[in-house]
Amino acid sequence: MKGRFNIFRKRAGESEPYRQEFEVELFPGMTLLDVFHAIQAEQDPSFAYRYSCRGAICGSCAVRINGTAALACKTQALPLAEQGTVHVDPLGNMPTVKDLVADLDTFWEAYDSVRPYLERAGETHDEVFFWADKLDAKQLDQLSRAVDCIKCASCFSDCPKRAEDENFIGPQASVQLFKFFVDPRDDLHSMRRDAAASPGGVVDCDSHANCVKVCPKDVRPLRAINFVKKELSVTQE
Repeated sequence: MKGRFNIFRKRAGESEPYRQEFEVELFPGMTLLDVFHAIQAEQDPSFAYRYSCRGAICGSCAVRINGTAALACKTQALPLAEQGTVHVDPLGNMPTVKDLVADLDTFWEAYDSVRPYLERAGETHDEVFFWADKLDAKQLDQLSRAVDCIKCASCFSDCPKRAEDENFIGPQASVQLFKFFVDPRDDLHSMRRDAAASPGGVVDCDSHANCVKVCPKDVRPLRAINFVKKELSVTQE
């Protein structure tokens, strides 16, 4: 069957976006990323979008599909098209460079703001330890999920709190903060606690849970945020 795709278009350097509809012959197993390739190869070579691995590992091809962020390479096109015209937009909460290419600068600025790396006061070697001795089972499970984050920005795109407050660091940066918040090797726990409790930090999350729904790797950002909030409340007591 032929699928109909209503796609957001914006030329680089121009302020006014528009929408354009394409019809593409679909086959079983064809992903939305395959549809993008077909449009660019057969109908409009100027059509711009991001992709890299095609295997749901790099996160580059994240877009909004019928209003919800998802990876184009992980989304089957035929079932969507059978339900009607498929609307595709660039990620939200960020400016658009061209067509489906979002400007990720604000996303990476939020990520950098939590200093997502181990900070050590000295060069001494760590004592040998097992994670299971330092964290309970739920914390350990969440840490494992946090490591799986591919930084696709889907959660950042669909976060209502980020939409209303551009100072909020967003779900992905909150996950990174959690990862080092619970790491016993890190020497910046006090700084990370202060950052989490500051305006725009983890405590500002309103728990909409959109981040959980759109995450392609089941990282469960809201769960990480709640862990940090709980730790902050215990510390304040």
